[in-house]
Amino acid sequence: LKLQFLYFIGCRHMALNRVSLTLYAFMLSSFFVMLKNTRRYSAPDGASLLDYNSIVAAAACKTNSDLFPGTLEEKSWEPAGCTLAEYTADMTAECLEAVPYLAIGDTIGEQVVAHMAGDLRRAGLGGDDVPMRLVWTPSTRVPHFESDRSGRNQREFMTKVAEFATLSLGEWDLGVHWCGTDEFYDGLKALVLKYKALLKPGARLAMYNMDYINPDKCRESSVWCRTCNTIGKVAVYREIVQMVAVCTGTGMIDTYPITRAGRNHSTDGLHYTSEVVKPKADVLLNVMCGTDGAGSNKLGLWYPNIECNEAEAKARWRRDPVANAHSKGCPDNTNEFGCPNDNGAAARRYLDHKAVEARQMAEEAGRNTNVETSAPQREAGTELPLCKKHEDLFPGKLHDFQWVPEKCRLKFYTKQEIAQCLERKPFAAIGDSLGEQLVFALRSGGANVSAKAVWSPSMQWNTLTMSHKTKINLMDYVTKEVEYAALSFGMWDIGVHWCGVEDFYHKLKAKILKYRSMLKPSAEMVLHNLHYINT
Repeated sequence: LKLQFLYFIGCRHMALNRVSLTLYAFMLSSFFVMLKNTRRYSAPDGASLLDYNSIVAAAACKTNSDLFPGTLEEKSWEPAGCTLAEYTADMTAECLEAVPYLAIGDTIGEQVVAHMAGDLRRAGLGGDDVPMRLVWTPSTRVPHFESDRSGRNQREFMTKVAEFATLSLGEWDLGVHWCGTDEFYDGLKALVLKYKALLKPGARLAMYNMDYINPDKCRESSVWCRTCNTIGKVAVYREIVQMVAVCTGTGMIDTYPITRAGRNHSTDGLHYTSEVVKPKADVLLNVMCGTDGAGSNKLGLWYPNIECNEAEAKARWRRDPVANAHSKGCPDNTNEFGCPNDNGAAARRYLDHKAVEARQMAEEAGRNTNVETSAPQREAGTELPLCKKHEDLFPGKLHDFQWVPEKCRLKFYTKQEIAQCLERKPFAAIGDSLGEQLVFALRSGGANVSAKAVWSPSMQWNTLTMSHKTKINLMDYVTKEVEYAALSFGMWDIGVHWCGVEDFYHKLKAKILKYRSMLKPSAEMVLHNLHYINT
């Protein structure tokens, strides 16, 4: 309306008289005031017109250093002088399909992986199609080197697929695996160089510096969190990570100010909720793929402006009483290879040892340890035949509390069918608590189902027909009622009741023959092999 009136006064009647000109000038000035007020009213709460203009005109952040200072606002980090693109689920999927990502390190990096995995699921990606892997290396002292937390070997993804990798560790080296500053520096440097050599040509490796550790949020039961991870000690170890980055020519990602601003969103002093993890993921994705999610205008890594002077830095760290003296309550230096000051030789031996161990585990496990959150896809109207042999069950995937073999179909039993089955074939689990767990699961078919557990957890345990907690003798049940028995032994014998392989073999054989003679002639008996142990 104001524009129309201006046109009427200015263009149609400007030559009428001086009053018309005065009125035109007043209306024109009020029009520009209106425009300014409109922009002020649409600015963020508390922002002035000047602040809002700077936000509107701000360019995308160019380097990690440009991100700070800033503010944490509802799962987003807002730098003061530039803009950081926020990634949607579709943008995350687009980025990772273009730049396959490998996360190496501890649960701090794993949290970011978990967040991005959620985005990928929302974008329709799952299973083996996910272009992202994790290698579990929580400390310089315990690198799994090539395997994830479930033991699956990721060497092929690391050496042939990954275009971008990050290394994040240090929190364990402050506490449970503390061996002093020299050993941490040498071990971390050896890790960086080893992973750089493993990645395919052209792939980038970035180092995360350690995040803010909030001692006020430490769990009450975690003495080490409170007494070992002090602010002063973290500062020294962050400096060590920077020096390793400089001396190996490795770029860095530092999200310390984000975690410092979001310290009240910490769950246990070390880990954070999505309010902080989402902005951390945005920083990573901007580094990998840029502000438009398509590979252009990438956020540059941080290269600390310090000289590589290992000898001087080591001497300074060694003199630091906070970094090299354990607080009361911190763990002693008791680990597999000790903590010698040998310029990283022990750490390198440990890495080589773990690399061999990871390859051996992967060869043994093959594809049988795959665990996915999405079910295999099959053509509509087709159904696999029922599994006939035990070996047909593998390979397969775990999905929604069911094992889904690739080549056949494993019947899923309802509660009613469990009760009907056990009515025909009373069951006994004989052995340790792993067999006992089977009985608990079978009892979902009803409280009165014929399934009982006989407690005989190791070769050194002489009871044959006693229940575990109730101490009821189940001799009559075992010898007169049981139609199917499953034996499970071994977990105790490799640990608290270890007596050597020969003793285990001969006593296990004798125990199997003993139970075979006790059961009815018509009863079936199977022996469970040891399960995977997640160390």
